[in-house]
Amino acid sequence: MTTRTDTSSSAYHPDDIAVWPDGTWAFVGELAEGGYGHKSDDYEIVPLEDVDRLRELGIADELS
Repeated sequence: MTTRTDTSSSAYHPDDIAVWPDGTWAFVGELAEGGYGHKSDDYEIVPLEDVDRLRELGIADELS
């Protein structure tokens, strides 16, 4: 399940990860700067510290 979240909120760090259902991902800071406007708002935000979830999504290796 994905979760739409307001990236302007200070609840998220700019280095947290937004992940779309198609596997595309970006840093929350990039979203807050207006990047990825062409993508849907159907994404999940994963804290950078949640390494287990990032591994499940296949992203952890790309970040190291």
